[in-house]
Amino acid sequence: MLLAVVPLMLWQWRATRIDIRNGGGALFASAAALAGSMIAFILALGLAPVANVLIVFGVTPFITALLARLFLAEPLHRHTMLAMAAGAAGLVLSVASSLQAGAAAGMALAAVVSLCISANYVIVRRHRTIGMTPSLALAGILAALVSLPFAHPPTIAVGDLPWLLALGPGQLAVGLLLYMAALKRIPAGRAALLGLLELVLGPIWVWLVDGERPGTLTLVGGVVVIGSAAANVWLDSRRPAG
Repeated sequence: MLLAVVPLMLWQWRATRIDIRNGGGALFASAAALAGSMIAFILALGLAPVANVLIVFGVTPFITALLARLFLAEPLHRHTMLAMAAGAAGLVLSVASSLQAGAAAGMALAAVVSLCISANYVIVRRHRTIGMTPSLALAGILAALVSLPFAHPPTIAVGDLPWLLALGPGQLAVGLLLYMAALKRIPAGRAALLGLLELVLGPIWVWLVDGERPGTLTLVGGVVVIGSAAANVWLDSRRPAG
């Protein structure tokens, strides 16, 4: 995270200083939520099958929409609620054949991830006039400090480093930068609904890259999720501005 974010902060140092001064507690709150989601996600995957974890993530748009309604007074349109319900049903279809029993602890941690992600959606959206890039660097520091006592760096093979670099500076940091930018432009509930695409596109990427073909239910559920998200965005675009 820091390898990707700190150079960007230094490049935009004047704006970064202003954001740090104006952000205050909001930057720390966002960083704490992000760090909590990252740590809980890794722990959840170690205690429960991926399918069980993903099924809990399906509640994230509902939690986000409710928090945004309570704390931001963002409207919650009927078609958005229907799209969320359809997206959750599609996610259930996607992972139904892979669910396993005895994964309560992992699913509980997955619920923590959903709460942290939803809280961060609302924090960033509430303070959308402030650049939140510094919170990404702080989240990386917090997550590293909490994880350090449990980490075993000597066990990492040289061949693992490219994958770790692709995950940290690549997928995680760049993805979060785009995510922060998106929250300045669209309501939190819609952003969370679009976030469901990550859960169904993952198996598709694995299929394309590694040849691991997803089951029929996974593909059908993915179509439902993608279709519901697309329909919601289209219906929102047809509403009169203001």
